[in-house]
Amino acid sequence: MDLEGDLCIGLRVGAGRIERIRITSTRPDAARSLLQGRTRAEIRAALPLLFSICGRSQAAAGELACAVAAGEATTAEALARCSAEVSAEVVREHAWRTLLDWPRWVGEEPEEAAVAAARASAPSRPQSAVSDAGASAIAMAAFGVDAHEWLATRSAAELDRWIDAGRTAAARFIRRMRDEEGVVDGRAAPAAAEVALLDGRDRAVEMVELWAACEADSGFVRRPTWRGAPAETGALARLRSDPLIAGLSYGRVVARFVARLRELALLLAGRVSAAVGAQAAPSGGGIAWVENARGLLVHHVHLDRDRAAAYRIVAPTEWNFHPEGALASTLTLAPADDLEALKRRVVRTAHSLDPCVSCRVEFDHA
Repeated sequence: MDLEGDLCIGLRVGAGRIERIRITSTRPDAARSLLQGRTRAEIRAALPLLFSICGRSQAAAGELACAVAAGEATTAEALARCSAEVSAEVVREHAWRTLLDWPRWVGEEPEEAAVAAARASAPSRPQSAVSDAGASAIAMAAFGVDAHEWLATRSAAELDRWIDAGRTAAARFIRRMRDEEGVVDGRAAPAAAEVALLDGRDRAVEMVELWAACEADSGFVRRPTWRGAPAETGALARLRSDPLIAGLSYGRVVARFVARLRELALLLAGRVSAAVGAQAAPSGGGIAWVENARGLLVHHVHLDRDRAAAYRIVAPTEWNFHPEGALASTLTLAPADDLEALKRRVVRTAHSLDPCVSCRVEFDHA
């Protein structure tokens, strides 16, 4: 079985605009096919191996969900440890994108200092945080200043000054994204109504509703919705109340990249940590949630004598690449006079949502 799979984004163009977007995924349901019937020990060993990206998040969610499903109390120590592990993983994922991928996407090669800083984002042990020296190196490579100093940027005008100065590859990347998205005077109107940002203010209530949705619909994990409608998850949803993010009027594509950069600075400065949690399900079993680099990850587990009678995973990529979700809403009705330019825009939009699998774009004929 191919455990990675991919996403195919199919476009039908007409009258100079995108008429229809088709999003299909070949990602297998690894939880149902490979985790059901396994013991807790087998699940604990398998999760980091099954998921090459965000493996620490998957392991933490599985550990917490299985413990609750077994009737064990969720201790403050376990939650703190899982949060620290996931936080280190989020730093690594954000730093890797920011310092290595973003320069290449604008035709630059990462600087040696950025490469060294990205390597410093990978702690020697899963539970260890980035060292102070490593955090400082990442901040200097990404922002050109200390993370605390960059976080003093609290308005769109201040951010524009930092972007236009272009002292780091990250600033030059966001400048390119902003300009290519057609922002004029700091304003960009979306082509269609955007989906809601997943709220996240009361995870206990949300998990009960998600559990019920999963039990009622076996296909929910492939196309999750929040109260009947697609939703967006990730750094932008988590930071929607941040003064800088709330004041942006760039449009969602650029705002997603800025939010990821903002979250990296907050983590490096020690001002936030990854949200994790777990609770018992009303019908028995356990639910655990983790806010990882790409968004909300949920594990649902029913145990029968220490074996998983049912195992479901709702992952961030399934939220954001729902056929009517964040990607589709951002691109619906977008101009399509130049197909090569359109393809670049689609890829840019997909990158802004940071899928955990590869994407390909193809054009459908009417």
